[in-house]
Amino acid sequence: MSAESGNLHWGILGTGMIATKFATDLPQSESGILEATASRSAASAGAFAKKHGGRGIVGYDRMLDDPKVDAIYLSLPNGLHHEWAIRALKAGKHVLCEKPIARNAAEAEEMFAVAEQEGRVLIEAFMYRSHPMIQKLLRLVRTGAIGELRLLRLNFTFARAASPDDARYDPEQAGGSLMDVGSYCVNFARALTGTDPLSLHATAHKHPLGVDDIAAGTMTFPGGVLATFTCGMTVASDPGSYIAGTEGLIAIDAFWFARDGFALKRADGTIEKYENPVAEPIYALEADAFAACVRGERPPWITKEDTLGNMRALDALRESAGIPVPGISPSEKPQRARPQSGSIS
Repeated sequence: MSAESGNLHWGILGTGMIATKFATDLPQSESGILEATASRSAASAGAFAKKHGGRGIVGYDRMLDDPKVDAIYLSLPNGLHHEWAIRALKAGKHVLCEKPIARNAAEAEEMFAVAEQEGRVLIEAFMYRSHPMIQKLLRLVRTGAIGELRLLRLNFTFARAASPDDARYDPEQAGGSLMDVGSYCVNFARALTGTDPLSLHATAHKHPLGVDDIAAGTMTFPGGVLATFTCGMTVASDPGSYIAGTEGLIAIDAFWFARDGFALKRADGTIEKYENPVAEPIYALEADAFAACVRGERPPWITKEDTLGNMRALDALRESAGIPVPGISPSEKPQRARPQSGSIS
């Protein structure tokens, strides 16, 4: 990071869809500069750099050796997060790692241990949690705007053609709907309740390519809060999610974008609408939040404890649904999620 300007020079590992979204938004951040993008393919790296700026680099290792790169945006498939995050951290880079951070909780724990040893920042990229709209919603719930929290109904689905070339459909890459979009639902439920589930259960439809393409789950949280969620990669459904308390209800569409605001309906029938307060795109906000963490100006919006709690829940949900957790032998059962009071920011 430039001491004079406070700018953070980014290197992106991968040139896929999420990398494209991050690179598209980054110029609208206050502090982010795209220094380079690495791909295994010269054509892909060159085309990405031509469109988004910076340099195209062939080979992930060469990116990590680049002294001009301060931080890595790791957008590779889930199964590559553990290896390349650790390599980047040991190369002296800060790492913003796409969700889910790893294939399982044990891998995530090792990644954070290396980050602490190297004195570098590692944050899981649930970008929506850095958005002022979601932060406002969480404050309202936590300060009793809808009374005591009771019931969550969360949903994240999309319909896209399945392909064996898509890492989302690769079991060894920890593909599947629970890990891809269900992880958002689990994260949001835990953020709303401020803790981890006491119990959870999931059921899933198995796609011929070997992963869950549709899943549904339930979670019970301390204080009697109940949560249900649905997630899917081959089905389109209502993007609405609902947060119900003893004195009101919050309805929000596509909470993961955090761009359309939300409505709070009180018990007396009055409705308050909250509009998106910012113009900056969500990945630009995330990049600036990460830079502030690197500068030591704020704590991570997704803490280590929050990420590990989410991974433990996802491990247990996959076990419940009969979905193998890559990196864990069949004789090893994933560690069940346990409440950790105050662990979620």
